[in-house]
Amino acid sequence: MDDVFATDAFYNGGMQNPYTAPVTTSNDDDLARSTHVASSLLEIARRTFLAWEKLRLVFIAILGLLVIVVAGPNLRQAKTLLLIIEGAVVANVCYFAGPIVESYARWLGYQGKWLRRVLFTLGTILVMLLAIASLTGLLLPNPG
Repeated sequence: MDDVFATDAFYNGGMQNPYTAPVTTSNDDDLARSTHVASSLLEIARRTFLAWEKLRLVFIAILGLLVIVVAGPNLRQAKTLLLIIEGAVVANVCYFAGPIVESYARWLGYQGKWLRRVLFTLGTILVMLLAIASLTGLLLPNPG
């Protein structure tokens, strides 16, 4: 009588050995890799966005003081208030670009400490210039 364990059918897939390591396919590897990348990107983005939320208070204070100085006595006019509200929305959209760029740079492997400071400073200066330009255009007398 032939021994079933001695046949080629047992070793070539007829019966599976329950103690062998599982064989992963490339789809399993890609899924595991993409899951790891997604979780690491989420962790990087979470830390970055939380750090930028602390800077948002400084950003709002700087722009608030600038608007008060530039708009001055015209703050009570409805046209000026509408412009300030629109500018605040645009400023917050611009501010959101900072943590997006930093998260992407950190995900790519950059770990420098100066990136956040440079992005914050340049972004704040840009929004300050936009605020000055829009408010002075409204507040200057029309030559007509």
